[in-house]
Amino acid sequence: MKVALSVAGSDSGAGAGIQADLKTFSALGVYGCTAITAITAQNTKKVAEILAIAPEMVKAQIASVMADSPPDAVKVGMVYSNDIIDAVAGSLRGRMPVVLDPILVAGTGAKLLRDDALERFISRLMPRCSLLTPNRMEAEKLSGVRIKGEAGAIEAAERLRSLGAKNVIVKGGHFGKATVTDFLLDGKGRLTKIANPRIDIEESHGSGCNFSSAATAYLARGIPLEEACRMANEYVHVAIKNAVRVGKGLPVTNPLSSIYRDAMRYGTITELQQALDRLATIKDFYRLIPETQTNLVYALPDAESYKDVAGVRGRIVRAGEAAVPVSRAEFGASRHMASAILAYKSARPAYRSVINIRLDPQVLEICRSLFQVSSYDRSKEPMGIKEKEGSTIAWGTKSALARKPEADVIYHQGDVSKEPMITLFGKSPGDVLDRVEKILKRS
Repeated sequence: MKVALSVAGSDSGAGAGIQADLKTFSALGVYGCTAITAITAQNTKKVAEILAIAPEMVKAQIASVMADSPPDAVKVGMVYSNDIIDAVAGSLRGRMPVVLDPILVAGTGAKLLRDDALERFISRLMPRCSLLTPNRMEAEKLSGVRIKGEAGAIEAAERLRSLGAKNVIVKGGHFGKATVTDFLLDGKGRLTKIANPRIDIEESHGSGCNFSSAATAYLARGIPLEEACRMANEYVHVAIKNAVRVGKGLPVTNPLSSIYRDAMRYGTITELQQALDRLATIKDFYRLIPETQTNLVYALPDAESYKDVAGVRGRIVRAGEAAVPVSRAEFGASRHMASAILAYKSARPAYRSVINIRLDPQVLEICRSLFQVSSYDRSKEPMGIKEKEGSTIAWGTKSALARKPEADVIYHQGDVSKEPMITLFGKSPGDVLDRVEKILKRS
């Protein structure tokens, strides 16, 4: 397994520093080691206290790691003082990549590098680094270049390279534009722009640490510099998008969100596929399939759009006396049933699955005897809803729940060229199929 070493400060709020680096290393499949340079008492609102670690102890931590688990890449973050800078610079021996994140000021405003240490930072650490990762303000402070736009960012990067940094990426999060563009100037003077849409969020805590540690992890895995920066950019974009509020101050970037999401997507698809296998064995289910066919869908716990809802591509069809999925289960396969579960889930978050079945008077009466039932009238659908493709089912589901919030069965009698339908909701696909079997036992 590849090893990455983080030389940085400790954040008691765990949003940045050593704690953020370890989360990122773990999320990207790299074993993380640490050398702590300072202990901070901080939270999402402020840095209350800073205790610098003795330089000899900083050197001892690095030496201990180097002797036993030589890192494949090193990330250097908060170094705070001249003595610590000398300790770190003197300890970084070898040919492994070194990513230097110039931690000058915390997002909450506290100084994390002493004023008298800036010159030593530039002269001793920048020539040792493989990649320097400043934001706009850090690039201005280190280079002395006033950055107003793209030309300023490039000029600053060139200046930082002349001061010893082999490669420089000036991050674009503080440029105030709708598109966030990072400017990577490599060792051969080639400029690469890496852009993403701006996320509608205020300043977040930890994004800089997450980026630099992600770049370190990718470099440790042997990924070329430009690609490592692109992948780190995308990784942090997702982490910022899924930022969480754990305190009263800044939102904290979420470096583990991609792991949780991938795990949830795998679990959701697996559980849905198991339910589809079970559905194929349910006797007489084919009789419940409407003319427009059936779909069984399952939403992620935090689903926001149809792309977060898994279903059967092409639906479930009747083949003789059997029900057969015509394709595999995948996310984004059913916009109609996805809109139903998304609308339902907004009122009852624990419910993540739904199936549509044929509306038959007998089946409807059985549903009324077994479940809580509500309905909506498609003929009363507002014109603005009718004109918006795919919005009818969401409108109808919410309307039915407004009348009967506990309803787990919702139906409509159809409209011009629209088949009457029953939608049956459950907390999981297995829960939905349990209800289907109860209906069939009564019919």
